[in-house]
Amino acid sequence: MLRKLTQTIRAFSTQALGEIPVRQRANLVDSFNREHTYLRISITERCNLRCQYCMPLEGVDLTSSPELLTTKEILQLAGIFARQGVNKIRLTGGEPLINKDIVYLVEKLKDIDGIKTVALTTNGVTLARHLPGLINAGLDNVNISLDTLVPEKFEFIGRRPAATLSKVLKGIRAAIDSPLQSVKLNTVIMKGVNEDELCDFVALTTEDRISVRFLEFMPFSGNAWSQRKFIPYQAQIEIIEKHFGRLQRDDDERSSTSMNYSVDGHVGSIGFISSMSRNFCGGCNRLRLTHDGNLKVCLFGKDEVSLRDILRDEGSASLSTKKEEELVSVIGAAVRRKNFSHGGYYGIEEIKREMKRPMILIGSATSRSSRTLSSVKTRHPSFLTARGLNSDSEQSNTPPDKSLSHVDSNGDAHMVDVGDKNLSFRRATATSTITLNMEAYRNVVKNTTSKGSVLTVAKIAGIQGAKQTSSLIPLCHQINLSKVEILFNFLDYQDTKSAPGITTSYQNSVELNQMYPAKCRLQITCTVSCHDRTGVEMEALVGASIAALTVYDMCKAVDKTAVIGDTRLLRKEGGKSGMFSN
Repeated sequence: MLRKLTQTIRAFSTQALGEIPVRQRANLVDSFNREHTYLRISITERCNLRCQYCMPLEGVDLTSSPELLTTKEILQLAGIFARQGVNKIRLTGGEPLINKDIVYLVEKLKDIDGIKTVALTTNGVTLARHLPGLINAGLDNVNISLDTLVPEKFEFIGRRPAATLSKVLKGIRAAIDSPLQSVKLNTVIMKGVNEDELCDFVALTTEDRISVRFLEFMPFSGNAWSQRKFIPYQAQIEIIEKHFGRLQRDDDERSSTSMNYSVDGHVGSIGFISSMSRNFCGGCNRLRLTHDGNLKVCLFGKDEVSLRDILRDEGSASLSTKKEEELVSVIGAAVRRKNFSHGGYYGIEEIKREMKRPMILIGSATSRSSRTLSSVKTRHPSFLTARGLNSDSEQSNTPPDKSLSHVDSNGDAHMVDVGDKNLSFRRATATSTITLNMEAYRNVVKNTTSKGSVLTVAKIAGIQGAKQTSSLIPLCHQINLSKVEILFNFLDYQDTKSAPGITTSYQNSVELNQMYPAKCRLQITCTVSCHDRTGVEMEALVGASIAALTVYDMCKAVDKTAVIGDTRLLRKEGGKSGMFSN
């Protein structure tokens, strides 16, 4: 009661003084309507293991101490994010238990108004020793990373003595027996390394309240990622079901990174984090703060902005109202420029090619491609300007030609001669969104429309449309396309939480839509590639548009109010103008 009264007084005082309101949730909503309520804070880059998929054999260059966020600064920034709507914070590393202030940090983070959950991700080596203090400080959840139950294999993967595994297992047992709300085990599955242990890990859930989550092997600098080591989650499920029988799919929260399953007769559960083969970006609610104060809005994104530099501006680390307003502005701008998925990269191979840092530094700005306020001439990072996030690509000193390429000097339309241009790799991605009512949505996902599979037909139509662009758009060149890819993603939909009394079973759709006129947005992305003399932006736009029109055609019998919109180019590469990201 006293705490609630204190919060009310504080909120009233803050607004009365003309400062930033206690909540500005809209500031953390991106262009895809994803609200970001979860902040992962890396509190160290150091680790007491040397896992092969995480750290290069030669190690990493450590950041100098003056560049690291102090404990005070971590708490200041956490408070700002909480006032913007963040309600969950996870402490990561490196290995966060190496940070001597770990217990103090947990305690103070729990005291921040608005923070409901404080969690920790650890390798578990020293967890048993730290756990009592962490629980007393208010820790809610813990995730433990462990990739093998075999001591010799542990030594091979972690490059540390096999006996260390017993310390990790002791920490896991202590966590399971503790009053923590949630205990999860994260296991990276690598073909030829530990896929033979899948069933052994599942067996851990037989009698204990633990969730074992299997992660697909992701490409980072120095971890020797290859397709040969990659095993998609579908193949993992097949292996498990041969031993344990049919898995039962559980309901997931929209922002969940894991597809969760129950095993018949088991107390615990298992999950699959399919970062590579089936992304979960549509419900992403996560932001990352690196140990040296950089904000990353996407795990795979290269672009970062230094919040530390703003916090320390004017030679003072004190947090004034003016300084907080500036931080809020920069954070909001970064979130609004967030790409839909995988940092804007295309597929596994491009992610592999573009990830320039090891996994242990994924929360750090050690990469030479990272961005800080001191690296740009303007007051704010470049994504606050019209050009956006493209400053990492090479730019010509010559101002670009702003004339219309398809109009001659007399103002007449003409086709551009590309005969003297060099053949080169070109690629473009465009998007289009169609908003459907719930009846149409259910017909799409259950494949019950009278015309057949909506998404299958739309995909074929989009591919055909891209291939026929030169026939539809008069001045486009006929191009030999090497690949056209159409992807679908449902961005949001009405659920049982926002429609009280409606169960997960499909009820009378007319009645449901009258009571809860919910809409679901289906995002369609079309990526087109070629090796030619001109770009494929129009092919991508036509492919996405035709796919959206096809969805409308197949759903109009049950939803004539469907709306197609937000058709735009997301990204292009290749050619004279180089890289573009929208």
